[in-house]
Amino acid sequence: MTIQMLSCDVCNYNEPYSINPTHEHPELELGGVPVNIWTPIYPLDRSQRLVVEDTKKGIDRFQALIPVSLDETVISNEGNTPLIKIDGAYLKDESHNPTGSFKDRGIAALVSEAVYHGVKRIAVPSTGNAAISLGYYGNRAGIETIVFIPTNTPEEKVKQIRKNSEIIRDPDLIESYEHFFRFCKKNTDVHNGFPSNNIAYLQGLKTTAYELFMQLGKTIPDYVIVPVGSGGNIVGIYYGFRDLVKIGVSDKMPHLVTVQLEGADPITQGFRKNQREDLLVLDLLPETRAEAIASDTCFNYFKILNILSETDGTAISVNEDEIDNSPEYNLEYSSRSVFAGLEKLLRANKTINELGNVVLIGTASNRGD
Repeated sequence: MTIQMLSCDVCNYNEPYSINPTHEHPELELGGVPVNIWTPIYPLDRSQRLVVEDTKKGIDRFQALIPVSLDETVISNEGNTPLIKIDGAYLKDESHNPTGSFKDRGIAALVSEAVYHGVKRIAVPSTGNAAISLGYYGNRAGIETIVFIPTNTPEEKVKQIRKNSEIIRDPDLIESYEHFFRFCKKNTDVHNGFPSNNIAYLQGLKTTAYELFMQLGKTIPDYVIVPVGSGGNIVGIYYGFRDLVKIGVSDKMPHLVTVQLEGADPITQGFRKNQREDLLVLDLLPETRAEAIASDTCFNYFKILNILSETDGTAISVNEDEIDNSPEYNLEYSSRSVFAGLEKLLRANKTINELGNVVLIGTASNRGD
């Protein structure tokens, strides 16, 4: 199974799948950084089933439902992360991935696809975790990796990144993004691996949904709460649950819930205002330790608002005090926001039993930063 076509969410234009789509919407770009406009089209019907190859150890266990050529020299035991019962809810602990974050699922697929197409150099912009993951998987594939990071990236992460990648530093993340896109346009031999709208990356992330379905005894959770920055994780998880409906092993979708930082929460504000026509961009963001869930905009903004509507989900914002009072469980600070998000969800729904099965996605481990 392969991706056959890409369909533009904005104008319904279709083009054959490639790792470098040509169709663009410059009016939706911010400083040359595009939002995600693509939906992949691949064959999936009720004649298929959730096939799990137990002899495989990474996301390639689900190769039958992933329309990307996963390379056995790249895959490295990502996925298979534990589901832990905590105070009536479940924590899907993605800190058990090889480099300690959920990014490994997507980067493993991204690098595999790059190998298939003969790519020799890949670049990404990152606050740290995607850069660490790209260096790790790029090294396994023998591909040169270049990462653009802001100067405030924690030194502990910088040390890990430097082991496998060339580093280019900019004053802040937005300048890293803009520098990155200028660099890729100038250096055409460098594959643009921007995770937020990379098709293969999002296909790797959807394996989280498959695992949850299996770990919950082949049932769909009622709520899935996801910390959101650029939003790739929740888009990928949505794709996974949608696949399960399409192949007929489930007849429902979970309510998907986003968590962002108050004052740096374009998804929450856009959801509350029902602002669906124009990309919401915020000003005067607060300084925070929760960088991974703080943003002035979201490159999956339109997709996520549609996902929340389709799944009857909701968007929640939390502050640092609420995160500080949440359990740690060896999770990165931003990752802990899901516990604060659950508390706010409970205020509106009274008890965990009324919500049903609730899964919190813990996206990254605490590396001491």
